[in-house]
Amino acid sequence: MIVYLDQNYASRMAKHLLGQPGHEAFGRLFLALKGRALAPPSPFHVLETLYPARGPKEKAGYLLPALMEVFLWPGGDWETPADLSPFAGLLQGLPEDPLEARAWALEEIQRRTGLREVPFTRLLATLLAESRKDKSRKPRPSDLLDFVMAATVYPYVDRLLTDRYLRNLLGKKAVGGRRKEVEALLLSLKGE
Repeated sequence: MIVYLDQNYASRMAKHLLGQPGHEAFGRLFLALKGRALAPPSPFHVLETLYPARGPKEKAGYLLPALMEVFLWPGGDWETPADLSPFAGLLQGLPEDPLEARAWALEEIQRRTGLREVPFTRLLATLLAESRKDKSRKPRPSDLLDFVMAATVYPYVDRLLTDRYLRNLLGKKAVGGRRKEVEALLLSLKGE
């Protein structure tokens, strides 16, 4: 099974391994996945671990040794962060109407990347458009990173472990990060 751990999951598993309280369910999930799943690191993890947009600079990378244990994959490049520059300003230029937003985003993504109709462009355009539906939710600085990450990996993994907001946008292969959802995932893994 190929599992993608977004930064929320990976960090909480790493914090458990470092002995920080409050992350026990993520520690149990780490043990349940060990030997049963491949969880590769990605340039998105490098970006969020070593080049965080928020938080004190001296904290950047403090989880790296534990994260290297969390990712159940022997390879991985911890040098090269994801490059989001082709997508800069996408959220700000996005039309408010979700139908218009999807068409605009698809055209804009294709223009900026040179990619045509592939899973990445379709999913990224859809996530951007879906983000316009919930008028009560304020966009977050991390939304673009989450959307690009999900569009990159979601089509190719068995499960994407992420936060509740992204889980709701993605569907059945995504699992949210609330303790109740982690416990349900643990139960489903026991049944497999």
